[in-house]
Amino acid sequence: MEKTVNEINDNRKIKIAICDDDAGQAGILGSIFLSAAKSLSISAGVELYTSAVALLKRIEEDIASRIKIYDIIVLDIKQPDMDGIAFGKKLYAMQTDTDLVLVTAFPEYAVEGYETHAFSFLVKPVTEEMAVRVLSALYEKRGTDKQIVIKSSGRQEVLSVKDIECITAENKYSRICTKDKSFLDTTSLDKYEDMLMRYGFIRVHRSALVNIRAYKALDKNEIVLSSGRRLAVSRRRIPELRKAIKRELEKRIV
Repeated sequence: MEKTVNEINDNRKIKIAICDDDAGQAGILGSIFLSAAKSLSISAGVELYTSAVALLKRIEEDIASRIKIYDIIVLDIKQPDMDGIAFGKKLYAMQTDTDLVLVTAFPEYAVEGYETHAFSFLVKPVTEEMAVRVLSALYEKRGTDKQIVIKSSGRQEVLSVKDIECITAENKYSRICTKDKSFLDTTSLDKYEDMLMRYGFIRVHRSALVNIRAYKALDKNEIVLSSGRRLAVSRRRIPELRKAIKRELEKRIV
């Protein structure tokens, strides 16, 4: 069941869902995030859930109605009806741009939770300062989401950088791949590397550039991306790739 707690009224408020099977802990988290939002002069509304399944069902209904109800979901990783890892995978599969923040008492869960594409991990006890950092990072991310314009098959396409999984070289062209589409563009892979390295892209092979947030696994000399796509990784680039993965995980743990 969801429950609305104190809101700062504003037409442009950020909408946050808090999920913890302990109603008392959910309420505490809700108050922490409202206080953090207020300290940043961000208008916010919080809804509390004690069931991850109920929250997921609400999101599915909203997607079917083409409504985005939450900007952020803050979820305790240990839930009796569906754990945070399973929840995160299902949320990612829905291709919603709602950001997930996982709360855990065990930092090592961040490694397992990486493939959920969680925006951040909060290690208990959660404080207002931690919530402030999450909200600040979220606003920075949303304010700097870069878009690129490409020309593919005679048409202009506008792509959000965060939606790109990888870019591969094809003869004199570059193939830009999202989770379920690909586009052929005349811009060179070297130029894309210069343009996108600041946004978390890393060269894994002379003919491939990947978005580190799309990483799912390393399988021998191949990188597996969230869509299931596999790309060869040069042996000499594996140490650099492992470091990039580690940096990304550490950045997400608050």
